[in-house]
Amino acid sequence: MRNETAYLRIYNTLMQGQRIIKLSSVPMTVSPAISELSSASNSGVSTPLTSISSVLSLPAQIPSRVFSPLITHALDLPSLRSRPSTQELLAVLVTYARSQGKNFGGDEEYIPAPTGFVDWATRVVGSGLEWIEDEDDRELIWDSASTRIAERCGRTAAPSMEREFEVEGLDASIILYEPSLTADSLGLKTWGSSLLLANRICECHRGLIPPSGRRVLELGSGTGLVGIVLGILGYPVLLTDLSEILPNLKRNMERNKDRLSESLDVNVEELNWMDFESSEAYRRHDKFETIVLSDPIYSSEHPQMLANVIIQFLEYDNPQAQVMLQLPLRAKFADIRADLWHKLRDIGLSPTRQDQERGRDDFGEETYFWSVWRPREYIDIHIDIDSLP
Repeated sequence: MRNETAYLRIYNTLMQGQRIIKLSSVPMTVSPAISELSSASNSGVSTPLTSISSVLSLPAQIPSRVFSPLITHALDLPSLRSRPSTQELLAVLVTYARSQGKNFGGDEEYIPAPTGFVDWATRVVGSGLEWIEDEDDRELIWDSASTRIAERCGRTAAPSMEREFEVEGLDASIILYEPSLTADSLGLKTWGSSLLLANRICECHRGLIPPSGRRVLELGSGTGLVGIVLGILGYPVLLTDLSEILPNLKRNMERNKDRLSESLDVNVEELNWMDFESSEAYRRHDKFETIVLSDPIYSSEHPQMLANVIIQFLEYDNPQAQVMLQLPLRAKFADIRADLWHKLRDIGLSPTRQDQERGRDDFGEETYFWSVWRPREYIDIHIDIDSLP
């Protein structure tokens, strides 16, 4: 439950009980923003959550008094046997909301939940809450408790969320919505390769992408981070992915549209690598000077699919034509990577630049490989593909 309407309903429910909460016991180490909130609350001020709305994924209109006092043990959580009110339950569940932090975490700011909190939340989900008469209130409590549990069960169990990404060189963060992750919709989350490629493009795009004004093609755009960065930098870009990914991709484009020039040619279209002949780009006979991809292979079929798509859409007769690729060096995909390198060679491309760097995403730290491939006829120095990781 991450939408503002639901949280405003929580706030309205809490305010019906006029529950004024002080946060004097919140430790300074949790968050300077929360510490400020604590001071204001102790002085009797009803402080808006402007400074920590992103921390708890709450709208800024909800003031500090919706929070429960700091609890250090599950025994101090509201006992279901005592039939706590809607206000009491939601106060606790809002207090211990967690965010993912910026750029895959490491900077999360939240109030630590007491030992046994997940067990307590599980009992809330399993309870009929029959003493609470309003069915909507019961649904809201169950949804809040389920979300708190999911937030603590890793990314694959995490609920839908809006995430903030700081890209080096941009003056403001990019906000991306990610639905809950499912195995067959990996494009609905942001991966570490996308952030690293976005950082690299933003830092030195003038040396990476020719200033020709030609549209850039992104294959497998996912949540849209790389394509949005390209648009912010002033490049016309076509973001593409599978049909089931497009609604969320378009949502993220809309969410960040104020960062893009209205006159800039930035569009989202379907492009299925298995059936690219059905795409609008194919019917228009589009050709692209630059194609970018991040983390594009997680099946043995993908190298050949990518080669087919690239040979169709890359502008081979342009001396500036290039394919820019970023992917993680996952050990179990070594054979698939090697196949990709050979498939790219087979379609007349050779690597001209390469680099490795450490990065992370929701699934931990990893080494990532970046490379640029160009038609062999236009380059003098050829890197041996057998030396690639």
